[in-house]
Amino acid sequence: MNAAFRGAVAQVSYHEGALTHKQRVTRLYRNSLRMLLSWCIDREVFYEESDKLRARFDAVKSLEAGKGAVDAGEAEFWEKLHPDPYSYIYMPGGTKFMRNPPPPPEIVYALEDEIPKEAYTGTNTPVWPDSVPITFRPHMDGLTVDFAKKRMQ
Repeated sequence: MNAAFRGAVAQVSYHEGALTHKQRVTRLYRNSLRMLLSWCIDREVFYEESDKLRARFDAVKSLEAGKGAVDAGEAEFWEKLHPDPYSYIYMPGGTKFMRNPPPPPEIVYALEDEIPKEAYTGTNTPVWPDSVPITFRPHMDGLTVDFAKKRMQ
């Protein structure tokens, strides 16, 4: 991401305080399993490698220097990150991502106050990237799509 995009995202993003130790460990483990899916295509190999990963997490579970182990684990995670991670077909980088998005009614109609209610039904209904109509989900504030990481934030 370039600096302009990061600045725009920082203005609309909601940042909570620092993560707790438990949250960091949980996110590291979950992200490590996701990354492992990109490296191991065969399920049998994935199951074996995920057992080894779980054993590594369990081995340092009782260590007193947990923060140092998490920092080392995060550094190793970024070092071994897959260059082209697997993405679901409806997410950025997937084959179905915004395949045939309908044009927004604001573009189709000249004036916003002339947009009929029927414009938001059928094929003119705006959709989320996974092709679900916007009216079927609650409004999600701060949704951005990071094409470099192939995910929505």
